[in-house]
Order: sequence, then structure tokens, then C-alpha cells
Amino acid sequence: MTLVSARSPVTADERRGPRGRRAAASALCAAAFAFVAPAAGCSSPTPQLTPRAAISLAADRAQDVTFMTATFSHRVSSAPAATVGTLELQTKPLLAASDATASADGQTTSIDEIVSTTAVYLKGSLVAAVTGQTRKPWAEMRFARLSGSPGASFASVLLNMPNGDPLTETAMLAAAKNVRSLGTQVVNGIRTTHYTGSFTASAGLTSLPPALRDQVAPLLTMVSGDIRFDAWIDANHVVRRISEVEDLGGETVHSTMNVTSVNRPVHIAVPPASETVVLPKNVFIGA
Repeated sequence: MTLVSARSPVTADERRGPRGRRAAASALCAAAFAFVAPAAGCSSPTPQLTPRAAISLAADRAQDVTFMTATFSHRVSSAPAATVGTLELQTKPLLAASDATASADGQTTSIDEIVSTTAVYLKGSLVAAVTGQTRKPWAEMRFARLSGSPGASFASVLLNMPNGDPLTETAMLAAAKNVRSLGTQVVNGIRTTHYTGSFTASAGLTSLPPALRDQVAPLLTMVSGDIRFDAWIDANHVVRRISEVEDLGGETVHSTMNVTSVNRPVHIAVPPASETVVLPKNVFIGA
């Protein structure tokens, strides 16, 4: 930095009048900011987050989200099949609903899922085949029945299918490494910054709250190697799109979630008993 003498600029600016004095004051503010905290009358620029800090802040802000909606896609590289759908999520108390459609070999299968704090409810042609029920469209799987059984792990995996939820995925980004910024991009009409990086399944797991960690662990233990991600984060530090690639059970899985709304109330209704059949514990033995 080139330092200017204390005398010459004052004399020159005084000859230029008030405008010159204001220019000198601005220059002095800029010079002072380089060495000390800005004084009154000097405005401080908005601090620029490093890519790693931006990802960590987004992971932290995910805890403040109470409602969210999203669309998702899920593809296994070795198979000509894909699953797409929509997701609604309420965090307090937990209530989530997804509507998914899977396409493979020219056939399409749909399945609806509702998750509460006590049970998961499933509806679709595959569910009807398992239950043999046509009068009651929903199958109810109570978590209390599965406690301590082989089905408990199956239920935990099911809770995170087809590819989790944006808040869980965002929370695990706290474990990210090798994070880089790829510039800005508009996602669903919202300006975002695109980041990319990776994290290990074990590190991602430790970044979650203990209760959620127990649910996600069965799925993450099937992941080998790093989980590679791309995340698009808005000016409020909320993830608006997240895409992941992971090796799961010997298959390469590509998942993408597009967040369509944040903190707008959702309306999810748990099916009434008249429309549900409770699945017995032995349905999931050996699952």
C-alpha cells in the first residue's frame, strides 16, 4: 500500500472544497480499515465466506427449517431404472410424506409413504401384494413392533428411501472436505452459489444428532468410499438443490433433490385406522 503524507492531501482537498474533503475522508476510511477495525462513519464490507465455511453454515441452518417441500430423483447406474417423486416434510413433530414413481423395463410402479414419530404408512401395488388387502389401501408398520427385530434395520433404511430428505443430507455436509465453489447459478428462480466436495459416510454420520444417527446408520454402513456431492446454497444459507453420488452395496447411486419451498406449512394427514392394515412383525423377518 502506498502511504500519503498527512499534510499534502489535506491542503489540496481544502482547495477543492467539500467534495474534495469527502473524497479524502473516504480514502482515509479505506486505509484505516486495512490496519484496524472500522471507526464510526466507515462502512464494513460484507465478509466473504470460504467454501468450507459456507457449507458448514448451511448444515447449521438446516436445524432452523420447520417445513420443506422438494422433488427428487434416484438412479442406479447399472440398471435402466429411475425413481422420481415429491416430498413434504415437517420437522416438529416429525411428519413426512412422499409420492414416488419407479420405472423399469417399461413398467411403472408407484408407492406413497407417510412417516410419523410412531409408524410408517405405505400404499401402492407392491404393498397390496404383500398384505393381500384391497379394501384397506394403506399398510402400517409400527416402530414399536420392530424394536429389537431384524425388521428394525429394514425400517430405518425404509425411512431414508428413496434417497433421504434435504435436511438430513444438508446436515451431513458439516463433514465435507475438499469443498470448492463453482460460481453462481439460478435454481428454481433463486440465485444460489454452487459448491462441490465430498465426505465419508462415517464422518457424515457423526455430524448428525444421536436419534437421527441411529435411523440413518443402517443405510450409511452400506456405503463404500466417499459420498460426492454438489450443493446449491442461497443467500440465506439454505440448500436449494443437492446432488450426491455414492457406491451403495456395489452399485453407483445418483440422487438429486430440488427444494421447492422452505418454511411454508405443509398439510400431511396420517391415514385413519379404517384405511390401514397393521403389518405383523414376522413380515420383515429376514428382510
